Amino acid sequence: SSGINAEYGDNNAGSFFPSIERHADLYIQEASTELRNKLFSLREAGTKLILITASDTPYTELLMSHSYGKDWRSFFDLVCCRAKKPGFFTSTAYRRPFFRDGIEIFELTADGDTYLEGHWTRVDKWIRHNTSKPGRVAYVGDSFKSDIIPTKLATSWDIVAIVLEGKLLHVSACEHKKPRPEKIGWGSFFGERTEPSMYGGRLFELSDLTLTDVEELVLLGYEQELPSNKTGNSFTFSPF
Repeated sequence: SSGINAEYGDNNAGSFFPSIERHADLYIQEASTELRNKLFSLREAGTKLILITASDTPYTELLMSHSYGKDWRSFFDLVCCRAKKPGFFTSTAYRRPFFRDGIEIFELTADGDTYLEGHWTRVDKWIRHNTSKPGRVAYVGDSFKSDIIPTKLATSWDIVAIVLEGKLLHVSACEHKKPRPEKIGWGSFFGERTEPSMYGGRLFELSDLTLTDVEELVLLGYEQELPSNKTGNSFTFSPF
């Protein structure tokens, strides 16, 4: 059978999704108590939290249940699955309606249901109509192609990029080693602080905040200004 099947739960086809389901404890990292408390405190303070994922509903349930617990939905006001990013941001709005139970939905409501597909403009409209005062929207994503680039080009939201590979730069700096990930003879994939690579330059340019782990969100204070990726002529991961 095929190693990768695009649809989780499709009669256990392939080996990718069934392996994750059988060995979830090995592949899915549990969120820290501090991060869960952070999400809870944000909601208590009136911040609207929305999950937007390209994964379909059953796979989202598997990932989130193992990472945040069976009550993971209590952390979010809206849950949007099968978003089909980057089209969620780049497609024309009228071509991307939301669906719920197979029915096209024109207005989003925080009723605990899961919405499928859709377009970012309807999410933005819901946020504006359901906050007590105008504020900024921060979008957290880990895909350069599906999260960072399209969100920056299509929206006015702040972009928080999660780049796990950045952890190796911090480790290398502390141990006075050459930064990795790298290709022999080419240096760091991210470039140097004053001369970022094409990838590193675009990453730091398009993201307002660049972190190496979603857990670092715990260190941000409520309504705190986002630390800049740029200090003088240097680009780096946001300091924490």
